[in-house]
Amino acid sequence: MQLFNFIKIAAGCIFLMLPSPSFFFAQQISPNTLTNAIYLDSANIKRYRKWIDTSRIHIELNRITGIASFYSNSFNGTLTSNGEVFSNTKLTAACNLFKLNTIVRVTNLRTGANVMVRVNDRMDPRMLQKGRIIDLSQAASKKLIINAKGIVKVAIEAIGYSKITPKS
Repeated sequence: MQLFNFIKIAAGCIFLMLPSPSFFFAQQISPNTLTNAIYLDSANIKRYRKWIDTSRIHIELNRITGIASFYSNSFNGTLTSNGEVFSNTKLTAACNLFKLNTIVRVTNLRTGANVMVRVNDRMDPRMLQKGRIIDLSQAASKKLIINAKGIVKVAIEAIGYSKITPKS
């Protein structure tokens, strides 16, 4: 029998379910201490559930762990999902799992370095299959000291909502 992943949202809690031939595993999501507001984009999580690699991506309420990468220079000047012009010099990011204009703290799990960015764009959903949860602008990735491969294991925590991009 083939295993498959799906996400169930009920009573404000998200449950990751991994059905198998003989039994079910469920992960109850606990609230984040930073905020009680829910910044996760539940519609996108439902839409992309078949792409989310649950072995590499861990989803909690307002906190996600996985892999971060950064935008290429070729995206400079293109429009983002919320209609802004993208600039690699601003502290912005693309993420499918948080609502647009959510301010998130991205922490490098190896070094502890962190940066606050605003989610203003969406990624290709197939990146979720690779365990990637966020694409950072180059300004933000330099603050996290991303390795030569261009990826790093991170934790993302929702801080709040703003249409203004954080400064340094």
